[in-house]
Amino acid sequence: MSDLVARTWRAVRRGLPGLRQARGYQRRWFRADLLSALTIGAMLIPQGLAYAQLVGVRPAAGLYAGVAGMLAYALFGPSRHLIIGPEAGAAILTAAALAPVAAGADAARYASLAALLALLVGVLSLLGGLLKVGALADFLSKPILIGYINGAALIIIGSQLARLFGQERQSDTFSGQVFEVATHLERTHVPTLLLGLGVITTLVLLRQLLPKAPGPLILVVLTTVAGGLFQLEHGGIKVVGHLAAEPPAPGLPALRFEDVRSLLPAAFSLALVNYASSVLTGRFYADRFRYRLDSNQEFLGQAAANLANAFSQGFPVTGSDSRTAVNVSMGGRTQLVGVLAAGVVLVFALFLTPLLHDLPMVTLGAIVFVAAVYLLEFRAIIDLWRVRRVEAVLACVTMVGVLVLGILQGILVAVALALADLIRRAARPHDAVLGEREGVPGYHDIERFENAETVPGLVIYRFDAPLFFANARHLREQARALVSSADAPVRWFVLDASAVFDMDVTAAEGLEKLRREFEEEGVVLGIAEARAPLRALLRRSGLLERLGPENVHATVGAAVHHFLMDADARHARDGEPRTLPPVH
Repeated sequence: MSDLVARTWRAVRRGLPGLRQARGYQRRWFRADLLSALTIGAMLIPQGLAYAQLVGVRPAAGLYAGVAGMLAYALFGPSRHLIIGPEAGAAILTAAALAPVAAGADAARYASLAALLALLVGVLSLLGGLLKVGALADFLSKPILIGYINGAALIIIGSQLARLFGQERQSDTFSGQVFEVATHLERTHVPTLLLGLGVITTLVLLRQLLPKAPGPLILVVLTTVAGGLFQLEHGGIKVVGHLAAEPPAPGLPALRFEDVRSLLPAAFSLALVNYASSVLTGRFYADRFRYRLDSNQEFLGQAAANLANAFSQGFPVTGSDSRTAVNVSMGGRTQLVGVLAAGVVLVFALFLTPLLHDLPMVTLGAIVFVAAVYLLEFRAIIDLWRVRRVEAVLACVTMVGVLVLGILQGILVAVALALADLIRRAARPHDAVLGEREGVPGYHDIERFENAETVPGLVIYRFDAPLFFANARHLREQARALVSSADAPVRWFVLDASAVFDMDVTAAEGLEKLRREFEEEGVVLGIAEARAPLRALLRRSGLLERLGPENVHATVGAAVHHFLMDADARHARDGEPRTLPPVH
């Protein structure tokens, strides 16, 4: 019985990382966590209102969505630093998904559809975690992350341009939003634009001069006071107005088959995008602070946050890059930050929302705009170009794909291109002919070391990739070219397989064909340094027997030794004995 209880407790602890963090919590962390929570709460209040407007639901829903998301993730999420809540990218995808389904719907049905979308995202994320498909994160490389962040940041910037210019946004695409504003400059509401530019300038200055100051909260307070004192609403500047701040009634959203069918593709996209962006951000900080992030558990953390929002009439939420970065800069150590920040936002939502009646909408737009600008990482693309140009191109393709095709489609195109590049490199991998260097043990690339010498009659060829259908012919052609172009007649051709960790059936047939061709020409094909998995594949394919166990060598040095023994035997028959060198 005690063993069963112990196993159950271990299972619960694995599924609830928040409990593990709580058990290991240290008092000295509390001050930093509290300060970080106050700042995060101050940021989330205006951002939650702005992103709720972006989704198309009542502004206060953005506050409660942040509360539910942070509390759920604090219990189920694996990252100690990631902050969950309303975010621009997810808000844009949500609005785009709801627009065709909710055409002509009243506010109540629209909110119910938003909650249904959160429910579907949560269920799909839960399935991802239970089926342990967290290996998807391994396909999201740094260039794809950089491209995604830049593309998402530009999408956010485009979504706020019309608000900054005092115009009505019609288009849902980045290019359309830029074109829309550029071609209707005569419709610009100058007071709105000037106020927006003032907010942007002040936010930038605060970030530069007082980086730990809660800039968004300061600007919300200042512009709200200004809105009341100077009656900005009467001057044509749009304000938040009355906020219906009552807490949502808990319960499942209305489930209609046609709604589920219509929203399911968008939910799948959101689940993947939310997971991709959150796991990449989480891994970045996990690596920095030297702890392990469970990529499968991240699915469960996302599921918990979205299911909590579905039951509280919210909308899909995900990890926030901007608020997570602020959390780290303020010294936050654990998910207690999320719990305390949720408390801050909840108190505000329940008792203090009337204070925001005169808050200009352009302030919210400017806050989102500045956060997006600081997400841009063009310098990172330049750094990639200096190291490996193809990865810089991949980052740019991801960015353009996200802008033109959409977030999920752009990421999928980038992953496909990354895999294509991987196959291209594996199809024509690095290879080398090996020789000895005087006074240096081992065998080395003769092109890199001019003083490396080969053994007459022996070609040692290293192939630096797994053997599979795409490079089997290339290996055969390279081997035949090396034998035909050798200065002295080749008697042995030894494949250094130290980097060949796998082989498919096509490659095995290619090696057998090469063996037969060499046999007809009097050349022995040997393999050196075949690892256990490769040796097992050689045995199962029958190639080991056809090569002959005597031609499969433990090391390159052993292969050379056996070649020289064979040469000595031939020289002995001709009356010219030789001395064998030591085996390396």
